[in-house]
Amino acid sequence: MDKLNSLIIFVRAAQNRSFSEAARQMGMSPSSISKAVQRLEEELGIRLLNRTTRSVTLTDDGAAFYSRCRQILDELEEAEQELLQTRYQPRGTLRIDLTMALGRMHIVGALPMLTAKYPELKLDVSLNDRFVDLIEEGIDAVVRLGIGTDSRLIMHRVATVRFVVCASPDYFKRHGIPKTPQDLKQHNCINFVYPQTRRVFEWRFQHGSLHTPGNPRNALPHQGEQFEMPVEGSLRFDHAESLLEAAIAGAGIVQVLNYVAGRAIAGGELQPILEDYAAPGEPISVIYPQKRHLSAKVRAFIDFMVDLMGQLRLEKIVE
Repeated sequence: MDKLNSLIIFVRAAQNRSFSEAARQMGMSPSSISKAVQRLEEELGIRLLNRTTRSVTLTDDGAAFYSRCRQILDELEEAEQELLQTRYQPRGTLRIDLTMALGRMHIVGALPMLTAKYPELKLDVSLNDRFVDLIEEGIDAVVRLGIGTDSRLIMHRVATVRFVVCASPDYFKRHGIPKTPQDLKQHNCINFVYPQTRRVFEWRFQHGSLHTPGNPRNALPHQGEQFEMPVEGSLRFDHAESLLEAAIAGAGIVQVLNYVAGRAIAGGELQPILEDYAAPGEPISVIYPQKRHLSAKVRAFIDFMVDLMGQLRLEKIVE
């Protein structure tokens, strides 16, 4: 058990990159955490962590050992969960990572329903839009948009979303309503920029039907074809909710995902346009590592997300 406890301490310190944070989580002193890792290093004859006054980082050998330790501890937890499957009572800590806007606007506020249903379940939640390596970072599940390609992961689709172009009724009263995507060149369009690269997101559309106003008769070969179009305006944001607030304030036209604008549209604060040109949606999925048995706590989170997305469908916020 001492060896197992040492592995748990090492993994927790590596995950948090801090002896102090690992100590806080495990109810121990930082010096006890440091000594336990040092004893493990002495037993193995290998330096696992580089230490500074501010943080700890994995050495190359430590990174390889960490990956194996995570696998061992995950399998132990999986075995424990199998014993508890008969009662199907999720327990322990579930580490989840949510895509930023969807998480803030629609998921975080509903999470107390999950913990109320399963009192022995604790949630460790992070929100961001960066790439997350679930296996390396020890995360149980993430909620993301789009389609993944990692064969080590399973994607459970829970909803579909699409882009919507909209602005405040006041803006359209002052500037008129665009009838085609090309008309947007005459309007103030509020752009989204990717936080890390500062690259401007190009708006996405699909050619409408032949009978869509402004769609020329010779558009038949392009009917249903998707295309991207750059737009110009006086404002740029790297945060979806900021685009929404600016649009509600009448600053211009935005293209955002329908779960960002859905409630503002339903409340009359925003007016959707160019709906005949809306491009097909992307899936929202719960993504988790591939294992022989799905843990009760991940299963509970998937069921929670399916139910929550069902409620949002009724509000026409997702599809």
